[in-house]
Amino acid sequence: MEGIMYKKAKPYLISLIFAVYVIFNVVLLYFHAPWRDEANVWLMARDLSPLQLLREIKYQGHPCLWYFLVMPFAKFGLPFRTIGIISTMVMVLTAWIYLWKGPQWIGIKALVVFSPVFTYFYPTIARNYCLIALILLLLAWNYSERNTHPIRYGILLGLLVQADTIAIAPAGMITLIWFAENAYNRVHTKSMERLGNCLKGIWIPFVSLLFWIVQFYQVSDSPVFEFQKFGVLELLREVRNYAYIILIRLTGWNQSLCTCFFAVLILLMVVISYRLRNISAISVMMLSFLFQCVFSVMVYQLHIWHYTSLAFVFLWMLWTMETTAEEKGLDKDKWYLWSIRGLQIALGVLAIAMFLHWNSDEEPSNLQQALHGSYSDGQNAAEFIREHIDPTEILISTDVPLDSTILAYLKNYQSYYAGSGKLTSYADWSKEQSQTICMEEVLAWCRDAFPMKKEVYLIQGNTSCIVDSEQLAQYEVIYETNGSTVRGEEYQIYRIPLGSEEADE
Repeated sequence: MEGIMYKKAKPYLISLIFAVYVIFNVVLLYFHAPWRDEANVWLMARDLSPLQLLREIKYQGHPCLWYFLVMPFAKFGLPFRTIGIISTMVMVLTAWIYLWKGPQWIGIKALVVFSPVFTYFYPTIARNYCLIALILLLLAWNYSERNTHPIRYGILLGLLVQADTIAIAPAGMITLIWFAENAYNRVHTKSMERLGNCLKGIWIPFVSLLFWIVQFYQVSDSPVFEFQKFGVLELLREVRNYAYIILIRLTGWNQSLCTCFFAVLILLMVVISYRLRNISAISVMMLSFLFQCVFSVMVYQLHIWHYTSLAFVFLWMLWTMETTAEEKGLDKDKWYLWSIRGLQIALGVLAIAMFLHWNSDEEPSNLQQALHGSYSDGQNAAEFIREHIDPTEILISTDVPLDSTILAYLKNYQSYYAGSGKLTSYADWSKEQSQTICMEEVLAWCRDAFPMKKEVYLIQGNTSCIVDSEQLAQYEVIYETNGSTVRGEEYQIYRIPLGSEEADE
């Protein structure tokens, strides 16, 4: 589809924008220091079998697709920073689809790809949300062929379910609408052809949802799982608050400006839906937004990575609206044209706002920090350990999630959690990994567990399971982070002698 309301962009212009986008994000990736959320995925993919991984999923909050994508690279012994290359490649492919196939004006596309919609938060910070972006745009690209290639369309919907828990909302709505429109066609045309084709693929997202349920069965057993109950009025009030929080976090605007922007979006979407006689796209957009609000209120407070996924639902909505208009021959309708132009302009405004907010001092992960700051000191600490501590020595972790960033770089080292005395790498968020201990007990355990060792090396971060961590002041600090990091991942490494005389001193 060429799109409407504009001339097709010159191939050299698209190629130039794409090339600059790739270079810009490769530069950001080069300067990025991966942090604990990236490390935890890598460690699980590296250290667990597929079945073990599936048993751990319910404690992590994300379904399996990203872990399984990362697993071959981790299993083959590639360095930890490979995970950033994977996410960057996913977003490079997503940007290519958008720039070359998407039906927006090339000026709007350029604004969008260089904003935090496509840049930094998804390609550079390697997390599973990049899969939501890719799959949603693949679904938009394949929207016109959903009934002629239903298995392909169904596979994409099934993969979207496994991309992230928040993706269940758009995946579920797209699936239900796909079925409803074909069931409606069956009633009014008496033909079974379209519904029959739909049924060939629509079972796939339902099976994927069942698989998701299996992964998160008994998720309430997780010590970090919480479910908040509210009365109807209180719930509505909290949902309204989070609707503002999402827009404010993305744009940096105040509440009044967010209200005006939201009202304009609703008006334009309603006009387009009315002219198309089709509420599918607006339903997916609004229910995806509502789902994130409700989820933040009742289950877990979502963050910038979740909110940014709504921008890709917005792109999906725009793309499918234009496809529907072309299918129905309404791409010359005056009301439709002005409204879709308005939505494209709103998209450009959103992209500019997100870019400016990303560059503000209020954003902890701003562009200045991305290029010159430090997201985590895990890499530097790991390099020090490799240079100065033999792999046969014992590492003691005092906070598994925090220390996992270091451990992801150290494949041949063994680390034990001080609170439990057990060998560990990734964070499983269990009560066992939340146990506390005093320094005297740590020393006694080390002497008993490692009688042949003269010393151990203890990693201490901003949080610690050692209740009297002030006792560490008597031991030698062999490494210490210089300055602060965006994610609070600063470390001290202590050499702890285990000889009785040295310990008493």
